[in-house]
Amino acid sequence: MSATDKPEARQAERAPEHLSTAGDAVDPLTAMTPRFGRLAQAFGQRFFAGFRLDSDEAERLRDIQNRGAVVYVMRYASRLDYFLFNWLFLREKLRPASFANGIRFYYYRPFFEVIRTLLRGLVTRVRLGQRGMRGLGISRTRSVLTAGGSMFLFLRTDKVRSRPRSRRDVVRSGQSEFDYLREIVATCFDQSPPVYLVPLAVFWRKGPRARRRFLNVFYGAPERPTDTGKVVSFLWNYRNLAIRVGTPIDLQGFVEERRSGGAERITKQVRRVLLIFLRREEKPVEGAALRPLPRVEDVVVADPEVQEVIAELATEERRRLPRLEKRARRYLREIASNPSPTVLAVLDVIVSWIFKKLFDRLEVHGLERVEAAAKLHPLVLVPCHRSHFDYLILSWLFYERHLVPPLVAAGINLSFWPLGSIFRRAGGFFMRRTFEGDRLYAAVFRCYVRQLIKDGITQEFFIEGTRSRTGRTLEPRLGMVAMVLEAFARGVRRDVFLVPVGFTYERLVEERSITEERGGAGKARENLVELVRARRLLRWRHGTVIVRFGEPISLAEHLEGNRAVLASRDPLDAPARRAVAQRFGFTVCRHLNALVSAGRTNVAAAALVATPARGISRQTFVRRVEVLAQLLRHLEVPLGAALEEDLGTGDLRGTVELLERDELIRRVPDRRGEILTFDDRSREILDYYRGGLAPALVPAGALALALRHPVTLEEAIAEASEWLDLLYLEVLPPEGPEREGELRRLAGYAEARGFVYADPEGRICVSEKGEAWCALLTAQIRPLLEAYRALAEALLELGGQGERQRVEEEARALHRRHMLLGEGAFPEGLCGTTLTNGLRWLVRERFLEGDANLRRSSAQIRPGPRWQELESVDERLAAVLTSG
Repeated sequence: MSATDKPEARQAERAPEHLSTAGDAVDPLTAMTPRFGRLAQAFGQRFFAGFRLDSDEAERLRDIQNRGAVVYVMRYASRLDYFLFNWLFLREKLRPASFANGIRFYYYRPFFEVIRTLLRGLVTRVRLGQRGMRGLGISRTRSVLTAGGSMFLFLRTDKVRSRPRSRRDVVRSGQSEFDYLREIVATCFDQSPPVYLVPLAVFWRKGPRARRRFLNVFYGAPERPTDTGKVVSFLWNYRNLAIRVGTPIDLQGFVEERRSGGAERITKQVRRVLLIFLRREEKPVEGAALRPLPRVEDVVVADPEVQEVIAELATEERRRLPRLEKRARRYLREIASNPSPTVLAVLDVIVSWIFKKLFDRLEVHGLERVEAAAKLHPLVLVPCHRSHFDYLILSWLFYERHLVPPLVAAGINLSFWPLGSIFRRAGGFFMRRTFEGDRLYAAVFRCYVRQLIKDGITQEFFIEGTRSRTGRTLEPRLGMVAMVLEAFARGVRRDVFLVPVGFTYERLVEERSITEERGGAGKARENLVELVRARRLLRWRHGTVIVRFGEPISLAEHLEGNRAVLASRDPLDAPARRAVAQRFGFTVCRHLNALVSAGRTNVAAAALVATPARGISRQTFVRRVEVLAQLLRHLEVPLGAALEEDLGTGDLRGTVELLERDELIRRVPDRRGEILTFDDRSREILDYYRGGLAPALVPAGALALALRHPVTLEEAIAEASEWLDLLYLEVLPPEGPEREGELRRLAGYAEARGFVYADPEGRICVSEKGEAWCALLTAQIRPLLEAYRALAEALLELGGQGERQRVEEEARALHRRHMLLGEGAFPEGLCGTTLTNGLRWLVRERFLEGDANLRRSSAQIRPGPRWQELESVDERLAAVLTSG
């Protein structure tokens, strides 16, 4: 639906009578009206004037109505919905419905027409009786279809009642609607007119729905309210109106394919197809009904896994079972989300205002994939983590698109007063940083996650575990990954879709704190004081945010063959379970890398800090950005809309103004043009933004590094692959044939652009034109190599043992020494994340051994089986950096 202005609304209200082609098949009691009475007209003008069908959907409906009869199908009879479609059909010049089962609509017409229709209807009813009126309605169904008209079919027309009904009444009610569908199928079966079934769904509200059985007595269930509940919901939520128009079903073709089964069987098949579609359309919007929190407690505490841990602890700690169950319930209350539609509605207003103040635009790509996947199976969103705004943007996008917002796994540090309660009511559930030493807490959390998946509730968690301080995707943390895989493997759902989501910020809101933490400062604790201070951020604009939704990953397809291992609770299978989770975690992170986008700040940063100097000429800057943009297009990295627009200007005016406004650069006039300068603080920030393009630029840099001397293509690919192995945890590159194919494509691109050529001996040489290109790409990888060299030297001086903090201090000191002596050129390369990745790589390759969690400053390391080979690694790094 999209808003329209008042002149268009008035034009719709003056639309001429659009007569149905069904002729005598028009039912005066139920047919849509070409003209409304005064009250209906005023109501529609007040509440419907701002809406219209999507232009593509309207055009599709015009096309099928020109080809044959149209039957619009809805799950429940509703005069309000029928009134809305009458209004929209007139506006879009669509053929009005000539008949609808289960409702009376004549009193929406002008007054005297209502009187005439009512009198004629009474005469007909007296003459035919109730059974005759029903037979007349069924016969009109056939007349509408043979005349090529339009009609509405409601699959349920009985009213919601507070008193229970007999089984006979329920059967009779359902049989009545089935008779209409039977007549539609029989008409196609006997006469074969072109008939199209178009499923429709209308939603008047956003957000999750709770189970409130007491209120349902008066207002009906959320998916099927009473007339009172419908009007109340409409008046409160009409601005949130959403319409889903389903894919038309060619009933004639459907019948012809199944004619041998007979009309009765085909009728049942058609009804099932329609109900499946309608449920799928409702599922992403309404979501699963949320259990009340006390009921969630009962279910989780009663889980066999939790009960088993409670029994073990009762024996070990000599505690009574009720006391341990009370502890489990306390843990669950600490963890569980308790979303409120009211809180979501209020936050929608606040967050919308904040986004308008903070960001120039929000680019969203691929959300339609998520909408389609949500109709089939539960979703688990797995975004990269760049900012606290990641989860706010995702929840806001879902809410605005009439999708149920996800329940978000957040660190316990975000549960501070007063935001903790608000986050919990907005869909946040909290987890401790570590589960070590508390088996009961771990069991409760696992069962809670498993129950969410079983109930079909959309979840969201950050696979990196924390915000990236480098701009690059971090190594996956496997806790939540393992829980989701285990829940699926145990059969709580036939399938689960994991949806990777990529974020690209032109300017990060938390830019200052990220820069301080890169320099070694401790992470600031979230609290009310910091929240109050954050209001000053609203004074500045932060450019564009690009959100890309990846292709949903089906666990049923991806984990085929590993379900038995994942479902096993045998301790002997623990290494195999971890291996499966680790492989899958890295796969998801590579999907996140594939969702990288090139914003203005990302490409500009890669161009600016590709030199050890503190400034470059504007001409050089523009040329580098254009070269990088061409390479990124070749690598199929999408460029942001703002960057594409700016590249068309020729001087990147918008990009330069953005960087200058954010105080990342200063423009210095020069007789040969402008010079763009930046200080060390800006260099750190620019390196962060460059990190977002690392999955694309680091492999290119590795190949450029391998081409510093004439080599064969195979030798260049082999050396580039070795550098990517060294930097594996920095960029999580593809492996095997996929990596080789990517490097070959890069080499082919370089040759096609004239940057390299093959000499008579078949070796690849860099051309004069390609020297600047190779230098630009090599500079994208050199800061990391300088950091790894400082780490290797620090370890050699310390004998390969000691605390991680001591190693970090020594590496930083050596890095500063390299810079002073001219042995290093890029001060931004060394940060805490890079050091951790380097240490983990050395442990992985068995140069070192160490504690499981090397992120802790107190983590201990010691020489590994390949310790003696570390010196050769250091020498190779020194040689390549010196030759560069």
